[in-house]
Amino acid sequence: MDLTTLISVALLILLVSVWLTSGKGTGKRLPGPIGLPIVGYIPFMTKKPYVKLTELSKKYGHLYSVRLGSMELVVITDYEIMKDAFSRDAFMGRPISGPIDFSEDTIRTEAFTGLPWKEQRRFSLHMLRDLGFGKTRMEEHIKEEILELLERMLQHVGKPTKYSYFLAPSMSNNIASVLFGKRLKYNDPERQKLDSLLQEIGRLAGTIPWQVFFPWLGKLLSYVNLGNNNRLHDVLAEVKNYCRNEIKKHEATLDPNNIQDFMDGYLLEIQKKSNDPNSTFKREVLADLSRGFFGAGSETVRVTVDWMLLTAATYTQVQKRIQAEIDEIVGRDRFPTWQDRLRMPYTEAAIAELMRWRTIVPLNLLRYTLQDSELNGYFIPKHTHVVSVFWAIDHDEKLWGNDAYEYKPERFLSPDGQKVIKPEYATPFSVGKRSCPGKSLAEIEVFLYIVAILQKFEICIPPGKEIDLEGELGISLMPKRQDLCLNLRR
Repeated sequence: MDLTTLISVALLILLVSVWLTSGKGTGKRLPGPIGLPIVGYIPFMTKKPYVKLTELSKKYGHLYSVRLGSMELVVITDYEIMKDAFSRDAFMGRPISGPIDFSEDTIRTEAFTGLPWKEQRRFSLHMLRDLGFGKTRMEEHIKEEILELLERMLQHVGKPTKYSYFLAPSMSNNIASVLFGKRLKYNDPERQKLDSLLQEIGRLAGTIPWQVFFPWLGKLLSYVNLGNNNRLHDVLAEVKNYCRNEIKKHEATLDPNNIQDFMDGYLLEIQKKSNDPNSTFKREVLADLSRGFFGAGSETVRVTVDWMLLTAATYTQVQKRIQAEIDEIVGRDRFPTWQDRLRMPYTEAAIAELMRWRTIVPLNLLRYTLQDSELNGYFIPKHTHVVSVFWAIDHDEKLWGNDAYEYKPERFLSPDGQKVIKPEYATPFSVGKRSCPGKSLAEIEVFLYIVAILQKFEICIPPGKEIDLEGELGISLMPKRQDLCLNLRR
């Protein structure tokens, strides 16, 4: 290739790069790094994209744009901007490209990706309330799981053990109770298989972020069987098939006069709307929804409790204060209740601070704009991918002070320590119209698990070991699996 041709090719690549990174609307163009032709800013990203995107905001502002591969990504790192965006329908879409495969019915009806999600959410919340979601009935399910978990823990007292492996099946069984109306024993092969699949999904999803930014590359690597893409696809398919088998069982026993669980209620809704050509209630949508319940509803709760155990072992004074509060309000023998939290401000503050400090979900699930819009004075065109960096908000020194990177439960307490104070910018479950619908269940689970465990056990670091509090990014910010020692409290 001669020099003239080489220069021409270089100029062409540069022009294409400039076009890809330029605004296509008539409004003010978002600032942001240019990156390289074709790959954009991907070569400069790190294993902690939530940290890198936070750092970029210090140069380009709290609302900026960055091109990652073939995707132009709008990044939000400010609470007020996020609250504004996530309150509008224009920012409510979800992209269909990515590591999680949706069924044709889900894509066609836009049950999760477009505005029809409102109908799905409304029904889900109504159905969960009817099932006792957030009430005593759900507490009884959780209590049964926790008591079995405590029995397993008792068998390992004083021995260095990775207790995170015990937590996953317990949390997934809570979701199974809601969805399928049943719980499975720890040694049930069906349960062990499901838990193994769910944990593998969390791990694999964090290893292939390039799928989101290079959809065409994901398909190519799948075709030549490279990377983890095929394995993730297979694991997700297995979980969906598990849910499909449950759907078949429920269809065979469905009694409209005796709705036992979420799946019964959803199948009845499918029947009611069977003659509506525009209905989003479909069998395959239910399979996708059920799979999503497991991913969002069990893994994030497991990660939160896992982090709390590691934190209690590291910050022993925090552990002692929580246990003193437990002894005063609950005692050593009575099982804790959700109502107990009203008289346990320090315990609640310790949990709230953990969720802020470690930011269980540091990057929200990608949004996808459904129409042209304007945000903070900038034009945002339709079909734009948007991500909010919760990590940046949770560690914003203007909101939390100069010690934002420290773990201090007191920041969520009134000056006299008698009342929990949660500012509106503390948002572990996101904000706006697509905030987590499982917030109530998750809060109950986290509180009851932590209080029940610390009521019985003192959590210690094994001799000669140190706790690693650096997380690993999967679907959530997961702690590294490491040994802890549990001793019976004296």
